[in-house]
Amino acid sequence: MRNDPQESTSRAHDDSSTEQLARDLYEQVRQLNHATSGPPGLTQPGTVYTVLGNLGAAAYGLDQTIEQLNDFLLYEEEQGRLGHDRDEPTGPTLQQCGRALSAAREHSGGLHAALSEAQSAINAIHGGPVSPHNPRTRSAVEIAAEDFPIPVEQASPLLPDSDRPPPQGAPTSRPVRKDG
Repeated sequence: MRNDPQESTSRAHDDSSTEQLARDLYEQVRQLNHATSGPPGLTQPGTVYTVLGNLGAAAYGLDQTIEQLNDFLLYEEEQGRLGHDRDEPTGPTLQQCGRALSAAREHSGGLHAALSEAQSAINAIHGGPVSPHNPRTRSAVEIAAEDFPIPVEQASPLLPDSDRPPPQGAPTSRPVRKDG
């Protein structure tokens, strides 16, 4: 099931769907980590530029999410709807949480700023022409071919008999076994 961004903003959420959105966010970051580990998911500087921009926007948006989480807890406390597992007052715990969330908001703002700066810094960077002399711009097949510079015929003595190509001029079909 694919989430349409328009649908997710207009759809009513309950606690279960809110928790699922947070799980999905984690999973998307995990997938992004795999995709950005190198080719084929990351081959162009333009991709880096786009990813940085989207990460910056996400960090900017997290500020609002964090603020809303804190606001919810404070409102619920004002309404007398919170309790503590050990029957302790909730105020000190909420203050500790509030301080941590405030720090998280500062970090998300800093992350947004740093990612935006990185994106701006590489604005003029682009992929260059492929050079046959530069191993960083050659295809994986070209590089792998250098690991095996001998023709298959020369390597065939290393193959088991059944996999060895026939000598030049020999028939290429194998006899059919009649016993089954």
